[in-house]
Amino acid sequence: MKTQHYFGAIIVAALLAGTAAHAQEPIYLAPSPVPPPKSAAASDDKLVPATGGLSDWIVYRRNCCEGPHGAYTPLYTEFYFNAGPSFPVGGMTLSRELKIGWSFTGGVRALFFNEPHTSAWVVDGHIINTNESAGKQNSQFPVTFFEKGVRSDLVVFEGVAGRKTFSLQNSNRTLVGLGVGREWYLSEPANFDGCKWRYGVDLGGRWGSHRVNFNEFGHLVDVAGSIYAGAHGDVEFPWQSSLVHAGLRLEWAYTWTDVLQRVSDVQDLSVLFTVGIRY
Repeated sequence: MKTQHYFGAIIVAALLAGTAAHAQEPIYLAPSPVPPPKSAAASDDKLVPATGGLSDWIVYRRNCCEGPHGAYTPLYTEFYFNAGPSFPVGGMTLSRELKIGWSFTGGVRALFFNEPHTSAWVVDGHIINTNESAGKQNSQFPVTFFEKGVRSDLVVFEGVAGRKTFSLQNSNRTLVGLGVGREWYLSEPANFDGCKWRYGVDLGGRWGSHRVNFNEFGHLVDVAGSIYAGAHGDVEFPWQSSLVHAGLRLEWAYTWTDVLQRVSDVQDLSVLFTVGIRY
């Protein structure tokens, strides 16, 4: 009987203790409900209709670049072509022999502008061809070469063999160039929607081939290296969605070559008329 009484008392005590127990308070509060997103009709942003003028690409408005004011470097690309007379100068071998010729250049430039678009650093890649004649009455140069597999002094020319000297007929150089420069805008910045003036300077190096043709027969070809420096002035104006420029360039170039199997260096001063497009 005592055992039953003890057992019953234990059960009653357990029930009384259970009624006083409660769950532990949560450590973190439940998150607040997220407000529903605004509808498109309730948006605070207003759509502004596009206006006329240059494209966003030209004036450098980019979706990725809109935001707080800060320093950035707009990058533009420019294709150009120039052509004009080339004047051999100096007392080197070829400079004495050659007459006024023509130079043609085609290239592309990358312009890294400052933030107000008033100046830019320029990287220029191009290819240039210069052709200059020498005429008929020129100096004779002792050279040896092969004409259709036959050594030049064994070739029969005008019924005579054993020729060892030759005179220049013309010179042609084709070179690939790379240069750096600086560009400045005078009255208006580069992103101005209208006509504007600019000027610039640049310098660089070139590498390619040099060919000379002889009055008698045959020709010689050699590798040529060159350095150059130039200055230019242009007027730039909008055309459709791009910017077109036209102007004048003055250039000095010094070319190293051994095309006459001796030192055959030449200097040139060129006056080049330029047209191009920037976008």
